[in-house]
Amino acid sequence: MAFELAAIFICALATAQNPQPSSRAAYLTSGQYTIAGVLTNAATGDPIRRATVEALKEDDSRTVASCITDNEGRFVLDHLAAMKYQLTASKRGFRTASYDEHDGFSSAIVTGPDQDTTHLEFKLIPGSVLRGVVSSDDGEPVAGARVMLFQRPKSPAAGERTTQVNASITDDTGAYEIGDLAAGEYLLAVAAEPWYAVHEGVPAKRNAALDVAYPITYFDSTTEERSATPLVLAGGSSVEANISLHALPALHLTIAVPRKPDGSLARPELQQTIFGNAIASESAGFIDALQTGSVEMSGIAPGHYELTQGDPPRIADLDLASSQQVDANVGIAANSISGIVRMASSAPVPDEITISLERMDGGNGQALFAAQARRGRFKFDPVPPGEWTVMATSGDKAVPVVAVGVGNAATVGNMVMIRERAPQLTVFLSEAVTRLEGFAKKNDKGFSGAMIVLLPKNPALWKALTRRDQSDSDGSFALQDVAPGEYTAIAIEDGWQLDWTNPQAMARYLPGGANVSVTEKSNRLIRLTSPLAVQMR
Repeated sequence: MAFELAAIFICALATAQNPQPSSRAAYLTSGQYTIAGVLTNAATGDPIRRATVEALKEDDSRTVASCITDNEGRFVLDHLAAMKYQLTASKRGFRTASYDEHDGFSSAIVTGPDQDTTHLEFKLIPGSVLRGVVSSDDGEPVAGARVMLFQRPKSPAAGERTTQVNASITDDTGAYEIGDLAAGEYLLAVAAEPWYAVHEGVPAKRNAALDVAYPITYFDSTTEERSATPLVLAGGSSVEANISLHALPALHLTIAVPRKPDGSLARPELQQTIFGNAIASESAGFIDALQTGSVEMSGIAPGHYELTQGDPPRIADLDLASSQQVDANVGIAANSISGIVRMASSAPVPDEITISLERMDGGNGQALFAAQARRGRFKFDPVPPGEWTVMATSGDKAVPVVAVGVGNAATVGNMVMIRERAPQLTVFLSEAVTRLEGFAKKNDKGFSGAMIVLLPKNPALWKALTRRDQSDSDGSFALQDVAPGEYTAIAIEDGWQLDWTNPQAMARYLPGGANVSVTEKSNRLIRLTSPLAVQMR
């Protein structure tokens, strides 16, 4: 083929570790098919030279073949067997990615008769860099400051939340740098302690000039979380974000420490959260509490905190601007929540289950709690009242939560309202062992890159049971770990910006989908008898 002969490549067939002689292994090194194309910069369209392109086995991600792109960004992987391959590309300064990647999904390349796999355009997104300097209000650099980077979700309505994705510590010049970042919208926060700060000692003899603290400070140099300025990073961008810290008089809190019925002390905990993520906590000591029944927390920076105190515990949101004695009755009761795990079927409960609670009502404080279920029982200690999503995982696999019981009443779905003095929870899980395979077609041809969505008929189960995938180069797709239920399968071209959790947003696509029924007696593999028609977004 002229395309192949014109390019000069450094290519190598990869061999497995500890290879076992087999006819299949021999076939993999003597196949007749080729994957070829051009690797380009997604931001500029320029070809990327001397990048590594690899073909991986889809089932175990083992490298089968690899090559280096030429000066025009062209790559060729030949002598391949007829099968599915995950295609990846990597180069310094770019984010390693799979072919046509969206939201963690990508399109595998399928080789075989009548498959055009030699004219691929593989776009690689350059990594972005965020750098800056943290300084004090007198212009001096702040060394050892913790710079925390949070990423805003693409679709907040889909249940995604702002999460911390990276962090850095400033050097002696106050400089920091965070690289290899994906395009997106970010928020920056800095935590630091003045190097000269001294908080201990008798109150009357404390040096006010030294008893100071830096509040959590956001870009652009604000101490108000809601006033934080977002940083928008495009692929390959380099953004400078400097932050100035202002030292304020440190606060001192006096907190009651009552004894529990067993004689132990109810230890108070003061915690700060950033965008719902717990980032720091301070627990009081007990030397004074044994004699006085109270403790003092020192060196607290002004700002917003969550205080857990007393027995039973109470959780209080505190906007602290001055030293004070905290009322023992402030806040809301947040008793420990215990519960049991049950399977919706007769299957046994997995040995290792993690139950998580994610806050949905936008309340202050920590947004995510997790507890290990042992012998089917779990306990959270303590959780504030509010609306929560219940999730379950076994190892690295999500286990669908199909209903949650509060007392004697159970509600379909994985949402629960936790109130003060909440009774025991019962979390019902569903086995998800079915694999659903099919093809997405447009104009009677297999369509690559479509968003495949399997939506439960019952909207209350959408967040718990929905499964997604991306169609491969021949239009094929496979939805993993499908739980028993009634579904509609749909294929959407360029549908990755849609909020698939919103019934109104997805309603227009449902009539063009296919009905799918999965029962406890279904085979572990279900193949759709008719292709899905790809719909336009």
